[in-house]
Amino acid sequence: MNSLAKKELIREVVSTQLPDLIGEIERKVDVSASRTSSNQNWIQSPQTKQNQYRNKLDEEEVNKLTNLLLDSQEGSFEFAITILKTHGASINYIVLELIPEIARRFGKQWEDDSLSFADVSMGVSKLERAIHKLDYLFQANQLDRQQNKAIFISGFPGSQHSLGSLIFGNFLTFCGWQVHRPNQTNLDSIVYGVSSKILQAIAISVSTNQQLEQLPSLIDLLRQKSQNPKIIVLIGGPLYNKAPEAFDHIQAEVKAFSPEESVQKLEQHLSQLEK
Repeated sequence: MNSLAKKELIREVVSTQLPDLIGEIERKVDVSASRTSSNQNWIQSPQTKQNQYRNKLDEEEVNKLTNLLLDSQEGSFEFAITILKTHGASINYIVLELIPEIARRFGKQWEDDSLSFADVSMGVSKLERAIHKLDYLFQANQLDRQQNKAIFISGFPGSQHSLGSLIFGNFLTFCGWQVHRPNQTNLDSIVYGVSSKILQAIAISVSTNQQLEQLPSLIDLLRQKSQNPKIIVLIGGPLYNKAPEAFDHIQAEVKAFSPEESVQKLEQHLSQLEK
């Protein structure tokens, strides 16, 4: 897209889709927020982040952003996120709270059959692109937190989307973990990633019943390939959230519903191993 076309798109988005949202954001933002380091808003862990932001969006505003994922105009969602950053929203708030909340609402609409598979695929792809574009800034903010603990995160081999693992990885990065992902979500790339690094944990997201059937053998293989005989295996994902009882037979140290719960359980298990 050339620069003229981009300018026309921005003008159209501003004039037809986002004026109400922009006005609400501007009214909420304290001028001092733009002068404050985003890290100062995130001294506490993600689990205790409620009501920490003067510029936190309310339910109606989050719904408007969520609806932009279905907008036919390419770039409208990412442009709205850019507006938030410009008007003082911290990168940590956007990455660790706002985007996960949008993802949860989008997933709820899918569960309620109010969205088609095509709608979900389009929306998830837009969320993934937004996270990737924010990632360089988010990672730079976390350099002083990094500790000597590493995890490999992946969807099950053959998975099409990585949104859940991206969101979970950002929570772990904030908590000081070094996060590694496969170059491609296939078995060879996952095995290589696990075998070539010194890791404290592996996390696998499971989406389908077919993946669940193959999960025990995958866990066994990754344990064998890991350089750490006490590797922690963490399991979660869309299928676990729907039917956790189906995972009762899975031999994994950590099973969790959300990024927040996953981080908490993982840290607790690691602390027990280090005693």
